[in-house]
Amino acid sequence: MARKSLADLREEMRAVARGERRASPLPAAPLLAALSPESLELLRVILRERPATIGELVERTGRAQPNVSRSLQLLARHGLVRLTRIGREVRPEPMASELRLNLESGTYETTSAENTAP
Repeated sequence: MARKSLADLREEMRAVARGERRASPLPAAPLLAALSPESLELLRVILRERPATIGELVERTGRAQPNVSRSLQLLARHGLVRLTRIGREVRPEPMASELRLNLESGTYETTSAENTAP
């Protein structure tokens, strides 16, 4: 992937904000490293069952709460889920339902989960 100057990145962000273009694809290597079988299972449960809290997700997957929280933080950094605090609880919300991986450029793009039904 080609490097961009700070001025180029700034102009790209402004064009995306104005709706004049789509954001550039993101580098895929860090995301692929984060997509373990356990993380993929969490994403499946979140997309299909829409648990109201991390506690519900823990119950449905049978994994330890610290492990689920750690995996969710990593997935949130990659924009695949959003963690929304509601009082003392945290709700995992899907942000992407599909990934498109470009092997030639080593980049990926996501498809929003907003249009997917629970």
